[in-house]
Amino acid sequence: MIKYLLLALSLIAPLVAATPPIKVEITANDQMRFSTRKIEGKVGVPMEITIKHIGKIPKASMSHNLVILKPGSLMAMVSAKCIQAKDNNYIATDAESKAAIIAYSPQLGPGESHVVKFTPTEAGDYPYMCTFPGHFSEMNGTITVK
Repeated sequence: MIKYLLLALSLIAPLVAATPPIKVEITANDQMRFSTRKIEGKVGVPMEITIKHIGKIPKASMSHNLVILKPGSLMAMVSAKCIQAKDNNYIATDAESKAAIIAYSPQLGPGESHVVKFTPTEAGDYPYMCTFPGHFSEMNGTITVK
């Protein structure tokens, strides 16, 4: 009897422990703006951030992405490396930048969207930005995780 009870608990425990993800939508437009610069999260709770490009200017001239960095990362440093990585979808490949980047979307054109998924492992402020050349200074924000 105890054997079957333990088996039942082992099968049910993952279902009970699973926390639904925090879902957020961010739009990006032709004026180089994200619809929000502040997002809240919780340690250990998965996040699904949908980025939608709502502009009309062609992708070659005005694409957007969403790059999430570890707390304490320097956005300007990572952005400078990313804009040099055109052949890699503007995602830096050097060791320091790769260590700072937690998750990212591809470059998106008008009407495209992508869901970026990650689970914060520590409390803090996770910077996010668009790494298309010239966008970082206007297109950035913070995910505050408690």
